[in-house]
Order: sequence, then structure tokens, then C-alpha cells
Amino acid sequence: MEMFSPKTGPPIYFAAMSEYRFCFLLSCLRFDDKDTRAQRQTTNKFAAIRVIWDIFIDNCGKMYVPSETVTVDEQLLAFHGNCPFRMYIPSKPAKYGIKLFLICDSKSKYMLRAIPYLGKEGTQPQARGGINVGHKITKDFKEPYHNRNRNVTTDNWFSSAPLVTDLLHNCGMTLVGTVKANKKEIPQEMKETRTRIVGSSAFLFVNDMTLVSYCKDTS
Repeated sequence: MEMFSPKTGPPIYFAAMSEYRFCFLLSCLRFDDKDTRAQRQTTNKFAAIRVIWDIFIDNCGKMYVPSETVTVDEQLLAFHGNCPFRMYIPSKPAKYGIKLFLICDSKSKYMLRAIPYLGKEGTQPQARGGINVGHKITKDFKEPYHNRNRNVTTDNWFSSAPLVTDLLHNCGMTLVGTVKANKKEIPQEMKETRTRIVGSSAFLFVNDMTLVSYCKDTS
């Protein structure tokens, strides 16, 4: 177990208890009423752990003040058990697991909040008002830090021009992230690389946004 590894495990875990004691307590833990679980699972796929999960996530945000930069991303948490929302992503090291959307402090890597992906019908928040799920998740994640001069870093699943504009003008925040070339807001001139020099960059400035297209060697 990584927590109790003599090479990577923080000493605080050894000071609290032994690995054997930790595993024993872990095997005895129960997080909800098994008699009512089936009924609750009809409306909430995460019912077996929802109550303790919400308490834990709420405390993560309350007990820590992040730096000026935070990151929104996703992670596949390795899991091979029986789970209706377990995912298979061949590009990930674990391949099978539970996908989580996370917001973390970019400097300390501290997790501030997380949302489990429970499938298209079971994951909250749902996209509304013409914005996609990545936009909605990023904005909701950042709500406690709106208008506090923070920057968020995202990858191309979350990044979009509407998100940048929304965060800047409605939330008092900036965003840095990669963006897919097939986004409709990217002009064709920024996608064309055949006539450009390898290692060169093209810049596009629109109001408060800057787009950079880097030409890399694909040979």
C-alpha cells in the first residue's frame, strides 16, 4: 500500500497506526444503511458512499485555502470491482476504474473538490443553457473562488472560448489551457501548418483572449 510504503509513504501514517491496523479498520468500515441502499440506488448510483463522500469533499474545500492557481482535470481511479459506472479507458495506465473530475491546488496538488462520473444520466452537474458539461463542471468547481483573482488551468476536454469569456467577465478569473483544433471558434488560419516553419508559433488576439498555435515536427 502506497500510504505505508517506506520509500514514498509520509511518516505521519506510520506514527498514527500500523499498516495491519489500518487494513483491519478499513475492512470493518460501513458507510450507509444496507437495508435502504437498493431503494436509494434507483435515484443515486453513488448511494453506497454518497453521504460520507459529500462530508469528505465538503471538508476538503473548507480546510484549505488554495494558491492563486488551481487545476481542473479528470482522473481514472483504478478499480476492478462490480460497479455500474466503472469505465474502460485503454489510454490510461489502469485501463479500468472510476473516473473523477477534480479541482486541485496547482502548487501543493491538494484536492479541493471532486465529482464522480456516474454515466451520462447520473453525473451532476448536467450541462444547461447551451453550455457543455466541461464548461459547467469548471465553472461550478470554481464558484467558491469567483472574483478572487485566481487562474485555472484545464486540458482540451474543458477548454473553450465561451468558458474563457464566462470566467473572465462573470467570475473574475482567468484561464490557461489547451484546446482542440476542431473547436468551431478556432479560425482556419490557425489550423494551417503546412507552410509554417517547424518550431514557430502563430498568435491570435481577440478582445481579452490570446490563442497560440505551435508548429511541431510530426516526422
